[in-house]
Amino acid sequence: MTRRRDLLRYGAAALLAGCSPRGGERRVDRIRLWVGPNAAEESFWKVAVARWNEAGRGLPVTFTTIPTAGNSEDTVLSALIAGTEPDLSTNIFSGFAVQLATLGQVEDLAAMPGYDALVERRRMRAIVPGWTQDGRVHALPIYSSPTLLWWRADLLEANGLSAPPRTYDEVYAFSQRYGGARGRSRYGMQVIAGRAWQDRWFDFISFYYAAADGRPYLDGGHALYANAAGLQVATFIDRMFRARWTAMDFDAEEPLVSGLAAGAVRGPWDVERFANLYPDTLARIAVGPMVAATPSQEPAATFSDSKGVVIFRNSRVKRQAFDFLAWVLGDEAMNLLWLEKTGLSPARADLLENPRFAGYYRTSAIGRAYAEHVASARPPALSEHTIDVQKIMSAQLIEPLMTGQRSPRAALADAAARTDRMLEAQG
Repeated sequence: MTRRRDLLRYGAAALLAGCSPRGGERRVDRIRLWVGPNAAEESFWKVAVARWNEAGRGLPVTFTTIPTAGNSEDTVLSALIAGTEPDLSTNIFSGFAVQLATLGQVEDLAAMPGYDALVERRRMRAIVPGWTQDGRVHALPIYSSPTLLWWRADLLEANGLSAPPRTYDEVYAFSQRYGGARGRSRYGMQVIAGRAWQDRWFDFISFYYAAADGRPYLDGGHALYANAAGLQVATFIDRMFRARWTAMDFDAEEPLVSGLAAGAVRGPWDVERFANLYPDTLARIAVGPMVAATPSQEPAATFSDSKGVVIFRNSRVKRQAFDFLAWVLGDEAMNLLWLEKTGLSPARADLLENPRFAGYYRTSAIGRAYAEHVASARPPALSEHTIDVQKIMSAQLIEPLMTGQRSPRAALADAAARTDRMLEAQG
């Protein structure tokens, strides 16, 4: 993250000084769009752009997938320095949007004419606060993918549970019954997603949002997670490891298929994966909320692995680009098409009440569970230092809890203090 940030900062400074090589004169006869580099999203945008252009609603749109062999962020940063960025780009997560805004490279979408009408039309009032910083919205979410807990319903039932656990105590009781039966050769649930920085979205941060009722874990240059909610989560993780009701490494196999673990955090993207690879297991999955110390009012808060769209500062067709964006995001037919093409829930709070989407969700209990949590799911922190923060979480919080080297309170305090020092130094 530091290398990328410095690269663009130097490049942005050169741009402002007029010293950086820029692309040719920017076109004003069309809107250029970059979209996420995957076949499902590309198939949606192919139809959406064609319909827009055929209807003659505004400037014609041309699109291409983000031209990358690595990650989208590096490609966008390189394009900004070279002056070859498009007018709009999708596939932007909230922390990267803040980085781009800090560098003055993207527009405040909340200041665009028609913004309020779009938010109302798309039923996004409960969602946009997670994307708003100091009253500004630098990216609008296209979809929301909440994290929830998948449980093997057959294993729960065999151990006395008719529904997924909702509290830590229920997980402890189930884990004791399930894990203890064979000399601890199996585990109640997979608690830690992995050892990479991005795995913190799918363990500590997901659990934290549930414990904190969706309140943030960062506030600008200050860590907030060394609080009562953070301690509850750290204590839960610690107890699961100390009692050997979970394991450090499940990489060798899919634990829900083998029964090595009865529960695990999974996202909606796993539905298609299981349908293709493990259909028999998918038929036995029951989806429950992220657990917390006490049952939360449903739908419980959780993490949302969501991506948004930005309009770049140097675009000469900003207003026209926003008109196109407002049509794509605000049109219910386009939202349904997105859902059908990608399987990812549009970032709108009325998915289960709106008749337009009823047919889709009527056929999928798992899909309904995710749709129910779209409004209560929260995106990554609005910080350009996401990677650095989560590397600290991994090294100073998760690893010590896994190995038992520090108490939950000490590990939490140390991780938050190091996060604060890092943010202060970067500021």
